[in-house]
Amino acid sequence: MKKVRSVVSKIILGINYIALAICFCMVFVVAIDVILRKVGGQGIQGSNELTTFFLVPVCMLGIPALQVKDGHVWVNMFVNKFPYRFRNFWRAFIMVVETAIVGLLAYGGYQKVVYFFSKNAHTDILHMPKYLFAVSCLVGFAEFFVICLIDTIQLFADGASGKEEPKEEGWSDDQVKGI
Repeated sequence: MKKVRSVVSKIILGINYIALAICFCMVFVVAIDVILRKVGGQGIQGSNELTTFFLVPVCMLGIPALQVKDGHVWVNMFVNKFPYRFRNFWRAFIMVVETAIVGLLAYGGYQKVVYFFSKNAHTDILHMPKYLFAVSCLVGFAEFFVICLIDTIQLFADGASGKEEPKEEGWSDDQVKGI
């Protein structure tokens, strides 16, 4: 499962470069718009709409990358007092719930893509197709679902083995129990 996670992680982080490029474009558009408003009195037509829709893929593609980097916050002060096996099963249970919710959100994203595409919906000012933004949500949720599913299976496997592997960073069981 760790090899599968490694491959999926590389794909997710590769796709995250798209979000990075979009974020750069968003910052560029906002900066040029502000300069034009200050100097010329009039900004870029539709810049607010564009930056709003740029924010969608930046956020949606960033969420799975955060999961890949283990950047989500776990509040474990109480749970970390329990044995390793119990902690893994508890985290796996939480991940099952999270995975189910993300799966539902991905399905909702799919429905939005189909809806916007079938209605040929466009934005108000720039007339950009809305389904493109729904696709970025769908891709983000799909990536997040896959990585959550992999992490859930890994947590169950680690809990079943009952053997804690030493980590390069973070706290060991002995350090946690001493708190």
